[in-house]
Amino acid sequence: MKRSFMQLFVVVMLLCSIPIPAIAEGSANGLETLTLIQNSKKMIHNGSTIMATQPLTAIKGVSYVAAKSLMKEIYGVISYDSKSKKYTLSNGLTNLSIKVGSTVYSVNGGSEVKGVGAPYVLKGSLMIPLKTVSVSFGMTLMSIPKEKKVVMTWESKPVAKFTVSNVNPYAQQTEVSYTDLSYHPRGLAIVDERWEFNETIFEQAGTYEVSHWVMDETGFWSDAYTVIVTVKPPNQPPVAMFATDKDTYKMGEFIQYTDQSTDDENRIVSRIWSNGAKGFFEPGPQTITLKVTDANGAVNEYSKTITIENETKYSKEEFYLVYTDVGEKFPISGPDVLNLPIMSYDINPQPQTLIRSNSPETIVDEGIYYEDHVTGNVRFLLHNRNGRSTAVKIYIVATNNNNGIANVRIGPLGAGGPNSCVSCVGRAATGRYLESRLNPSYSNVQIPAGQSRILISDYSNKVVKPGDIYSMFADVTMDKQLKVQVVVVSAARDVLSYLPNLSILPSHDRHIRGTFEDANRVMFVNQTIGDVKSRMILADNVVDTRLPGVDKTTNTPVLNSGNYGTLYTIRINNVQPHTAIVVNPRGGHYAGAFSINNRVIYMTNTGILSNPNEVGMLYKTGDSVESVTIMFTPASGSMLPINLLFMPMPLES
Repeated sequence: MKRSFMQLFVVVMLLCSIPIPAIAEGSANGLETLTLIQNSKKMIHNGSTIMATQPLTAIKGVSYVAAKSLMKEIYGVISYDSKSKKYTLSNGLTNLSIKVGSTVYSVNGGSEVKGVGAPYVLKGSLMIPLKTVSVSFGMTLMSIPKEKKVVMTWESKPVAKFTVSNVNPYAQQTEVSYTDLSYHPRGLAIVDERWEFNETIFEQAGTYEVSHWVMDETGFWSDAYTVIVTVKPPNQPPVAMFATDKDTYKMGEFIQYTDQSTDDENRIVSRIWSNGAKGFFEPGPQTITLKVTDANGAVNEYSKTITIENETKYSKEEFYLVYTDVGEKFPISGPDVLNLPIMSYDINPQPQTLIRSNSPETIVDEGIYYEDHVTGNVRFLLHNRNGRSTAVKIYIVATNNNNGIANVRIGPLGAGGPNSCVSCVGRAATGRYLESRLNPSYSNVQIPAGQSRILISDYSNKVVKPGDIYSMFADVTMDKQLKVQVVVVSAARDVLSYLPNLSILPSHDRHIRGTFEDANRVMFVNQTIGDVKSRMILADNVVDTRLPGVDKTTNTPVLNSGNYGTLYTIRINNVQPHTAIVVNPRGGHYAGAFSINNRVIYMTNTGILSNPNEVGMLYKTGDSVESVTIMFTPASGSMLPINLLFMPMPLES
């Protein structure tokens, strides 16, 4: 008897010394259980007790649970959208959207469903109907009335998930990769996996269900996660092809090209012509090549050789005058332009106040870049480059020091940028300003006595990054004298509250700032134009004199070199038939815009005039004498002066 007892004692001791696996979270059968007790904060999750932020509460037969506490136990999260005022409860697979005070909810963005109760807030905690959660997340809910308990159970399986690099690959061509995003809600290790149809390269076109399963460390497998991959037939390269209207041409004869290239998906993204001139001026063979590329990078090219006869239809200059489209450019002899007769004109100044804020042009410091007191019709020209290492915003701030309300009407304006291409910015600002003058829209800013307002918020709302250029023309009308300030501050600052900390910055470079009067110029030309070649000199500071003004921050006289911000209106009353009007940059590159008979022409449509050896086509008269009105303002970021050339065109044969 004693011996049997001792044997039993030894066996028990041995058993006690063997470590028994403990599962602190989860259960051996892959099921999770969460027990909740009515009117109690106590929750029991797989045998472990935790306390909720609020007790399980019954209202009109509906049990409510603290959402944050519940979602933590089922390994989920809560987010809130202030716009829709909706909460989203998510466990990674299911998204439940609810709204406080509404019984309606939706799951995974589907149709709205009416639930058993409306979520509400209790002492700062979101309370949600227990049944709505259990139904939405696929949980089993069992009530034990005698014990005042509710038991929730759900499967605690691993979750298979992955992304596909391309769900529409080409058979035999596209390499497909898969990114595994599988996980276990409780953080258990994924120890095994299984795939179907996870091909790197699919050999045949068709629809494939790529599926993935994973197993956790306890031996439980996930449900399948499937992504549909639709494999297209192998991509065919495009076919380059073009035709010409004939095979033999005279020198200076226009060549008509017809692009006949095709692609099996109609996705040609690039067409590059080699030697595809509109005309040639040397006799002999000319080979033209068209290279096309489709969206998948496949390339094909086609070449054709034409013959240029030793006979002339047009000279180079005649050819370009006839066939260059408005808004495009062509080459010219820059030195020869200076030999053309100069067309005289009279300058008729018109009332207009101009504030030009262009110095310092490069933004280095926060501060006040210009300041003056003005009233009536005022045009602002702002042009700056951000030379700081951080982003800034640029403001026009108006302060009303009068006794009554001041009204400011914002009229035509045009802004360019912000971006790093100075020519692009200048062309865009000028063109948009001229377009705005043709179709103006107006807005009003009221400034109470003793207060300040930002005048053009659309301009100031844009962030100017380091290296960016930003430019604007804007016409406003003020019914009282106002203090106006051009202010630059860090993009994160509130300009009005920070303004008292700022001082006026000095003008310290070759650019100009100041206030100028009579900034509109009208010119009448009544002599015959177009019977011979001639030119009109503009913004040269000699023939077209500089506008005088004052830098009101120092009361220093200044001259508006280049007359930037001055609006020119040129009325030419007797332009002969078949006359081309072109613009020639004399100071260097130029990119701007002109309004010709109420049509805005960008110069050029797709680029810039690079130097004095190029001209841009502005207008061509027809078969009768015409009156032509040209309106423009010198483009910021471009070089002056410019010449307008008036060139007789040959009759097209």
